[in-house]
Amino acid sequence: MAKSHIRTMLPIFVLILLAGALIPTKKRVHAQNDTETVIATYRVKQGKEDDLLKLLAKHWSTIHRLGMVRDQPHLVLRGKDDSGKTFFVEILTWDDSETPDHAPAEVRAIWKDMEPLVESRDGHPGIDYPEVRVVTYPAVP
Repeated sequence: MAKSHIRTMLPIFVLILLAGALIPTKKRVHAQNDTETVIATYRVKQGKEDDLLKLLAKHWSTIHRLGMVRDQPHLVLRGKDDSGKTFFVEILTWDDSETPDHAPAEVRAIWKDMEPLVESRDGHPGIDYPEVRVVTYPAVP
């Protein structure tokens, strides 16, 4: 390729690269229905409550730092079941419905660390992640 041809094409290549950098990627822009909201229930073993809370905080800060979740909704609740045993409920929204299926090793390691801190109870697994949707209803007059 002649030098003059390269000089002519270079500005075009630069414009193409800049345009590509300015176009939002799927990770930056989502339709509301691309997200996945879950209510995670953690049935924590007796005496492991503080350990699990520390891991939940580490989990949130990690998935938030990695851009895997939306800021809101995010809520962690603590309760006792009918037998008096502690459980935690966490509500969070993954940035994309595919995100948890493709979590990086750093996040999967946290999930693995959670497993020995929870127990199956009343026919439910130690950790349960059902997907839910926000319901909008008509305003009451």
